Amino acid sequence: MPLNPLFLSDTLPSTSLAAIREFNDRYLAALMAATPNGWADTLGTLQPTDSPLTTYPISQLNTRYQRTEGESRFKKLIEKSFDVKTEEFDDGYEAKVYDLLRKVFAYRRWQEAPGRFVLAEEQHRHTQIARILDGTGTRGGSVGSANDPGGVGRLCVDGVDFFATTHPVNMTDSTIARQIDGATTWSNYQSSAKNVLGSSATGTTGTFLIDNLQGEVSSMRNSVPDENGQLLDVDPDTILVSMDYVEPLVNGLANDNLLVFVADQGGATNAMAGAAVRNVYKGRFNVVGVKEFTQTSGSTADWYLVDSKIIKAKGLDPWLALRETIPSSLGLRVFDESSDYFKDTGNIKMSSHIWYGFSLALPHAIRRIKGPTR
Repeated sequence: MPLNPLFLSDTLPSTSLAAIREFNDRYLAALMAATPNGWADTLGTLQPTDSPLTTYPISQLNTRYQRTEGESRFKKLIEKSFDVKTEEFDDGYEAKVYDLLRKVFAYRRWQEAPGRFVLAEEQHRHTQIARILDGTGTRGGSVGSANDPGGVGRLCVDGVDFFATTHPVNMTDSTIARQIDGATTWSNYQSSAKNVLGSSATGTTGTFLIDNLQGEVSSMRNSVPDENGQLLDVDPDTILVSMDYVEPLVNGLANDNLLVFVADQGGATNAMAGAAVRNVYKGRFNVVGVKEFTQTSGSTADWYLVDSKIIKAKGLDPWLALRETIPSSLGLRVFDESSDYFKDTGNIKMSSHIWYGFSLALPHAIRRIKGPTR
């Protein structure tokens, strides 16, 4: 952007103390103005805490009326739980006091830094949640690190991987079965590669079909039970995809009509001339491009179905970010002209520290589908 000719030298601070005071004021103002947004905040939980360790109990109250025969029935209230620990993260800025007092451009950059801290903290949440969800590391990799295995290699509160085909219907009573078929387990993971753009697509190109999407939506709706074994009435309305699949998926779902494919006498599959069907999925899904998902060569373009409505209505958060509230003196640390650092370098600096814990939570409102290999 062009330089503002009205920004004159008299707007520079008269002392380094004034520069630090303005930095603090802008930082506090940016924190007050910040509101949770983005996929990681809206589809999960961002929760403040005053403790470095928080335990989340999960109750499975299996309540189902049966014919009374003899004495009344009673059952023990049993809970599962998982712990989330916070850890410290930091970043900071420093500047030469001479530059702040004499150079307009340097002082402008200093004024922008507080807002950068707030944006960086929001991005940090999204990066960490993407890693624990979609990570490509190995089992045992630390939470949120580049080696995090993601949901297919990290245990859920029910004792199996977060994305698995063998989640128990009831976490505390293994005898509870799904009432539609008697199965004692259910799945939120499709391990066979399926392209979100349909069976006729190759990578991000080709004819868009809804067959793979429809199949996985049907599987999700017909699989997820409540603690009594009744279907939970999950209805996915959000699709999480890596950025390379966003545009073709958005455009495909926006079509009014879709081609119909039939097999000819020789067994070849062809589109019927002039034949099309109405796109029943038009306007149904919110497609969210997750820029934090990896697109490296050899990775799979996995995609996720999410029911945002049931997350809000029943608190079935698939993940959570725990932010520990700490004293302001620990959050923003100031090295001014009284510090040894200034005496050695002629620089002042500000260091921002945050404490966060990240965890996958409940698997009911999300389904992971393995995608094609890049």
